[in-house]
Amino acid sequence: MNPAPPLDAAMRHFSASDVDSHVTLREPLGSRMNALVRAWLLVVCGLLGTCTMLTRASDAAELPAGFSETKVAEGLNPTTMAFAPDGRLFLCEKQGRILIIEDGKVLETPLIDFSEQVDGWNERGLGGLCFDPEFSSNGYIYLYYTAKAPSHNRVSRFTVVGNTAAKASEQVIFEIDNLSKIGWHNGGGICFGKDGKLYIATGENANGDNAQNPSNLLGKLLRINRDGSIPSDNPNNGKFRDRNQAIVALGFRNPFAMTAHPENGTIFICNVGAKYEEIERYDSDVTPQHVNYGWPNLDGPRGGQYGPEGYRDPAYAYDHGSGQGTALCGGDFYVVDGDTPPAFPAEYHGAYFFSDYGGWIKYIDPFLPEVRHDFATKIARPIDVEIAPDGSLWYLARAGKGGGSDEDNTATTNGSLWRVEWTGRGAATQLKFLSQRASANVGGLIGPAVQVAVQNAKGETITSSKAWVTLKIKGHEAKEAAIAAKLSGTIVRQAIDGVATFDDLRIDRSIGELAIECSSEGLASASSEVFEVAAKVDLPSITPRSSTYSGPVHVQIECATEDAVIHFTTDGTMPTTASPVYREPFLLTNSSMVHAIATRSDLADSDRANALLTISDEKAYGMDFRPEVTGVSMPPANGPEIPTTLTATGLFSDVASLNVAAGVVPYDVNSPLWSDGADKTRWVALPARGRIKFADQGEYQWPGGTMFIKHFELVVNESTKQKRRLETRVLVVDETGYGYGVTYKWRGDNADADLLTEGLDEEIEIVGKDGQTRQQTWHYPSQQECLQCHTVKSGFVLGPSTRQLNLEHRYPSGRVDNQLRTWNYLQMFQSDIDEDRVAGFEKLVRVDDPSASLEHRVRSYFDANCAFCHRPGGTGAQWDARYLTELADQHNINGAVRETFGIPGAKIVSPGDLKQSIMHLRLTSSQLTQRMPPVGRNVVDVKAVDAISEWIETLEPAAANGIVSGKVYYLTAKHSNKRLGISGDQLGADGATARQSSPAASKEKQDANQRWQLDEMGNGWWRLTNVASGKVLDVPSGSKSNSTALQQYRDNGGDNQRWALTRTNDGYFVITSKVSGKNVDVDGVSRADGAEIHQYQHTGNDNQRWSITPVDQE
Repeated sequence: MNPAPPLDAAMRHFSASDVDSHVTLREPLGSRMNALVRAWLLVVCGLLGTCTMLTRASDAAELPAGFSETKVAEGLNPTTMAFAPDGRLFLCEKQGRILIIEDGKVLETPLIDFSEQVDGWNERGLGGLCFDPEFSSNGYIYLYYTAKAPSHNRVSRFTVVGNTAAKASEQVIFEIDNLSKIGWHNGGGICFGKDGKLYIATGENANGDNAQNPSNLLGKLLRINRDGSIPSDNPNNGKFRDRNQAIVALGFRNPFAMTAHPENGTIFICNVGAKYEEIERYDSDVTPQHVNYGWPNLDGPRGGQYGPEGYRDPAYAYDHGSGQGTALCGGDFYVVDGDTPPAFPAEYHGAYFFSDYGGWIKYIDPFLPEVRHDFATKIARPIDVEIAPDGSLWYLARAGKGGGSDEDNTATTNGSLWRVEWTGRGAATQLKFLSQRASANVGGLIGPAVQVAVQNAKGETITSSKAWVTLKIKGHEAKEAAIAAKLSGTIVRQAIDGVATFDDLRIDRSIGELAIECSSEGLASASSEVFEVAAKVDLPSITPRSSTYSGPVHVQIECATEDAVIHFTTDGTMPTTASPVYREPFLLTNSSMVHAIATRSDLADSDRANALLTISDEKAYGMDFRPEVTGVSMPPANGPEIPTTLTATGLFSDVASLNVAAGVVPYDVNSPLWSDGADKTRWVALPARGRIKFADQGEYQWPGGTMFIKHFELVVNESTKQKRRLETRVLVVDETGYGYGVTYKWRGDNADADLLTEGLDEEIEIVGKDGQTRQQTWHYPSQQECLQCHTVKSGFVLGPSTRQLNLEHRYPSGRVDNQLRTWNYLQMFQSDIDEDRVAGFEKLVRVDDPSASLEHRVRSYFDANCAFCHRPGGTGAQWDARYLTELADQHNINGAVRETFGIPGAKIVSPGDLKQSIMHLRLTSSQLTQRMPPVGRNVVDVKAVDAISEWIETLEPAAANGIVSGKVYYLTAKHSNKRLGISGDQLGADGATARQSSPAASKEKQDANQRWQLDEMGNGWWRLTNVASGKVLDVPSGSKSNSTALQQYRDNGGDNQRWALTRTNDGYFVITSKVSGKNVDVDGVSRADGAEIHQYQHTGNDNQRWSITPVDQE
């Protein structure tokens, strides 16, 4: 639960892939390339030098028409890359290895591998590379990496000779302050400016105070000479002390990457913020200035706030809802010669391309940065973007896990390298009908759905197109002028994957042959095949559908043919024009067969509709019937036509009295999302003929056009219970299952509410029970902030699900009924769910429900308040808050945290210990960098804190990790499948070194030295006793140093003989010393028998993961 943008902590930390990693390659198809370009197409294939040429890429990005991409390599652990002046591509891997792509072949040896020097834990590692301005003559490259013991970031210069750089050539030119135990916000941007000086961007190590503190180098922009000395013209010479005079800018959070414009020297820095991503600007072609970028006091555009001395606004900033952004990871200026393929067309030249970890690449004009343009989407966590000399665009996709825990940030093995080029072909030029119906009845639904494709001149569908397509009726030959027919339904839709689908079209009269014409701006229009609307009344529809109902039903009969007269019967006889005329819904209290026909004098009668309604009981439903919602003016997609007042939406028949339009259904949830104590009222409106795809346990699928309404009121006088209307939010689901949300702020007289275009904070005066007043900050979210929680991974719609809706609700009719029962009766689901099953469906509860168990209340709260981010592939730290996930599999108990906040031994939930439970801190803190959720909460949820605190305190520490105290286990290293043990010839000796070895051939006689009795010693600490020797695993002399060999020693009860056993997400354990905080580690990632076991700081690698298996289960 990190206040940083989702996945911020995972940004540049890519797996420490082991030395046998296999890299596969892709070669561009059908492109003519000279030797220079071909040199970029291969990457070192691991130490074995094995290559596999790929022919297709199923994980390709979605690109604009006319562009194509090729996967160059995969199996990477990437952080950044850069093109050398001679065209070679230098690609950095996080663990400390640099790969070269040259001359169309894979170099079997990396440029350099100095992994033993690099601390690759969490966000740390090899993070930056740039070339000396005179590289062609001196061979110098500059690296930004995290050095070990103690961990700190360092800038070193290495000399490249040919395609190698010797470790001995390293010249350390600048050391940066030691890092805390926190692994976030490491920075890493490094480049030369126009002035020939080396610029270095550092992170604030997840401590915002560092960014404004001139006495350290964290959260700063540094400017140094090539030899590491301080330039004489630095603006803080004489103001700051010693090496801190290298500082030319304060106020960075996590400046992940930066690049200098090759012509004008403008430096753009990718600064990852808390709520905003910021492209910061520094000018390297003028006298250096002191600049302050504002963090932690400012995040994003400052609005009306005053900045600190030297403050500079971002060149461009976007919040986390805009474009589904999460973390700004890399960027480059498009400055190349020529515009012939593979170079991009002229309109892209001069642009700044940048990647966001949320999965996309966009670009801006540096001189008009307020307009952002889409370029590529559906990328597996892009981490860097570089422009090649030939004008192609290259990007690194980190892939890996989507969490944010220390182990997730540290490791990935499936990163990939891609090349994007302009092909000069494939631009969208035309539309084409893909499917249509040959005929339809008057007013009847045209089905199957009409589909229109956006295509290029060759007739290929442009799957990246999102063009808006409009339909209209076109008369056949000379009849167009005589057409009076009306095409109804949604006649304007946006293409999805290059195809616009129209599933609710109707034509109101029969006029002989006609066609449908489609059009879209800038594309050639097209016409459908000629078809006819039959001179026949459309089939009536009867609701409810044929089924068994446990209460009286109100029958609705509708016909889509305008002015049709409906005749019906309920006694099983066939209807005729002499049968009763349907005028309004009617009540049935007994089982009946309903038949209906529809007639109109100028048309043939409809076919007969039938519904067998079996009524088994007398319990009334919450609503009598649900008419079609009409008159709503919310557009299908976000845009300027969104109504500016709540009245104008058409969702309410009377806004002042909060009476919703006919057909809008009220609902409630079992476990509500905490909203600073506000009371909420909820409604949902389904589109005409739209139905919900029901799910017993998972999330529903909502039809495009569904609208959710949530109204907020706050008690402003706790004695009189007087309330104030604050806001009403509207969420619109589009055809993709995604959509947009807007907020309407109520006027003081409650006559109406007005659309907010930006977020807003307002101080609300509250009168307490004691008569004293206090101020409460209420935050009105922007449209972009809505999308921080309403994400694709969360299903976009939050709240309504079977487990949330399974409750008794009081309807405006005054009747109380289970919502699922009423919704089923109202035909809101695609198919009947069987009322008899409702009682057996799962049900969440309120966090303060005295009738529910404590665990049920807490897990319900997690599901409602945390699961939209904390889920597989979500944007929060890697624990799974969903109720449907078993507690043992949620990985919150003893789960790894993204941020310790300086708390030793911190876990997401530390059983029995509130102080070590980061969840407790997150829920009780009001600090921006600590609170959860990071947006939308200014008031602590006291009831939730009380329940969750009680739950944490009742958890048994010894049982939390599944280890049984006093039992005997094998401890097996994940990477080698070898066991922790003591050499047989040293069993009697204190100080005998712990080593790994293969399982003994005869375990009954020979593996006692590989068996360990695990005893819980209190507060989550364990003693590990070797069964053969009776001695315990021990850190010699309580050393805190990395690489200290572990030993066995007689039990002395010291902290150097106490260990924490922390289960990881994959079921293994990390074994951590109490005295040093370092992990049990197989030296050198060795797979050999006899390899030494030592302690080392957390890396997340498999040589620090151990299976703990009971001997009696082996």
